[in-house]
Amino acid sequence: MSDTVLRADGVHKAYNGLQVLQGVSLEVGRGEVKVIIGPSGSGKSTLLRCLALLEPIDGGAVALEDQVLSGLRERELAAHRSEIGMVFQRFNLFQNMTALGNVMVGLRDVRRLPKKEARERALEFLSRVGLADKADSYPEELSGGQQQRVAIARALVMRPKAMLFDEPTSALDVELVREVLDVMEGLARDGMTMVVVSHELRFAHHVASSILMMDEGRVIEEAPPEQFFSSPTHERTKRFLALVE
Repeated sequence: MSDTVLRADGVHKAYNGLQVLQGVSLEVGRGEVKVIIGPSGSGKSTLLRCLALLEPIDGGAVALEDQVLSGLRERELAAHRSEIGMVFQRFNLFQNMTALGNVMVGLRDVRRLPKKEARERALEFLSRVGLADKADSYPEELSGGQQQRVAIARALVMRPKAMLFDEPTSALDVELVREVLDVMEGLARDGMTMVVVSHELRFAHHVASSILMMDEGRVIEEAPPEQFFSSPTHERTKRFLALVE
């Protein structure tokens, strides 16, 4: 088995004739953290959804470890989706379930674990994101940062091979961003393979193995953080960094 966990080869995706991804390729090694930045509408979120097997692609291939997954039938895809954790901008929690219930649901419905075992594992992962004391709280009783940490625990509890984050702090008040980034930095230190779409450049500089710049559905530049921020080569990257910094 190769050290590549997640791979996109020349991925194309269009909506109603609009080309959103135009031959995107990337490779994520085991334990790597790839951070994707770029302007709104550049295809970042669509790329993550394609990597997470939530969107069919129109061309190219997506592979998890050594297995190409694009082109598989829905029933076959379903078995692989839980191997790729996805955390969205909005928390997408079940409002009628407690934090514990939200984290348990995949273990019960997908993994078919007995209730006692699912509960024990869910509590373990709530503790990992610092929310053991909120197990019995409903989403409306939690702050935005706490809800996002529950969403992270819900993905982590499935023990995925890679975690994908789609601007996980963009819906949060400024004072709540740090608690979510702390959890993500902890995952990176623990060796979790991650792909993160984010405009949190300090996080990217501190945690990323490499940073990718997307524009108009293409990856136009990729480099380690020091090189990316100090001497970007593409003019579009330079203009974007000048605006967001």
